[in-house]
Amino acid sequence: MSHPVFLTYSIFNHMPMGSENQWHEFFHTASFELEADAFIPILWLMLFRQENLKWAKYTDEFDISNADVQVDLAEYHDQFGDAQYAYLVIDQQQALANLTEQKSVFIEFFGAENIVHFEQFKTLIEQHFPQYILLRPSGLALDLNDAEFLLQPLQQLEYFQQDPSQHLGFAEFQRQDFTRFDNHPYYFYGSNPMETITPTLKENVDELEEIENINTTTEPSNWAIWICTAIVVLATLAVYFMTQSVLYSAVVFFASAFILGFISSKIGEQRKLIQNMSSDSQ
Repeated sequence: MSHPVFLTYSIFNHMPMGSENQWHEFFHTASFELEADAFIPILWLMLFRQENLKWAKYTDEFDISNADVQVDLAEYHDQFGDAQYAYLVIDQQQALANLTEQKSVFIEFFGAENIVHFEQFKTLIEQHFPQYILLRPSGLALDLNDAEFLLQPLQQLEYFQQDPSQHLGFAEFQRQDFTRFDNHPYYFYGSNPMETITPTLKENVDELEEIENINTTTEPSNWAIWICTAIVVLATLAVYFMTQSVLYSAVVFFASAFILGFISSKIGEQRKLIQNMSSDSQ
């Protein structure tokens, strides 16, 4: 079963409040998001301090004006009442300052050979989280009104930074946890789902555009052939009915057919050229 946790760019300095109908605006402005399943990546935690912890009501998970979620909202009221869950939020400037302070801790845990992941994550924060950074843990199976799952690792990071020699067990736990993951970037900072979706979408869009371009070119060509054929037939019939001469009609027919053949050959050459260019581009 999936238990997604999200690190999301936000324009709010708090969890969106459904009682204020803020979820709609949040999802339309959340231009970047990292995701992990059933765990909180260590570099996410290094962005925050204990004072960045806040609380949100479960019943604020839905916009009250959204008619499509009224059943879910009623169920949340029955199930959770006024219960809350803990989350983390911080502005970009303070997050980058915290992350920089934790750089030596990261190297102590994972070695200088993994510093590239630290720097990659820092770049993501600089480029894609210009205002607030929101850690949304609502996909986890949380105990009501519990904050230990966030406070404990934040405290351990701060304690290790102050006196590493007294908290070697925490460092060893991080190293052992790291060895369970073959995908190291995912362990350190999760993944951006759009990174895997976008290339496929782009390929499909490019392919559709290519097909549309070919169809746009060939459809007029087919129409041109039919029009030329109609002109030959009509011209031949017109001459015959006006002159009653088979000879004149035959002359017009063969002359028109010659012109049609010439036009058709040019159209065929153009179509072949377009298809060759399309094949070369692939």
